[in-house]
Parts: sequence; structure tokens; C-alpha cells
Amino acid sequence: MTDHPVIPLQHLIMCAAYAVKDGMREEDALRAITINAAEIIGVGDRLGSIEKGKDADIVIFDKNPLDIMSKSQYVLINGKVIYKRA
Repeated sequence: MTDHPVIPLQHLIMCAAYAVKDGMREEDALRAITINAAEIIGVGDRLGSIEKGKDADIVIFDKNPLDIMSKSQYVLINGKVIYKRA
């Protein structure tokens, strides 16, 4: 978590990257901000991982999403592209 509002929610990925820097495995950091978070709040059956039957809101990055230099290339909501980097 980001300790919102002290550390704004939009810095969540950066917080996960800091956890990796301090020794957490990348896979565990990504799970912490996706499926684990969804399961903690009781929506893991609908959100948090890419599986048939779940809500399909996905961001595709040009690099590892934990790399501070990565940029989102596509954003899909309900299976439709709503953003594509020019």
C-alpha cells in the first residue's frame, strides 16, 4: 500500500519497485499490487489476475512495469483499447 494520502495512490508501482530494490522478488511485488490486493479486499474472484471470466482492465507497458522508465503503451478496459500511445 502507499499510505495514501501521504504517498498518493498513483505511486503504487513505485512503492512496489522500492520493495524489489530492498529484496522482494519481482513476482511477489507484482502479486502484492494485483491478485493479493484483490483477494484481501474480497474481489479476487473478479479482479487481480488475467483469467477467463474476470474483469479485463489491463495496462501494457513497453518495459517491466516496475522500471521507473517504463511507459504505458495500451490501456484496455472491458476488453476495449481506450488508450494507445502515439
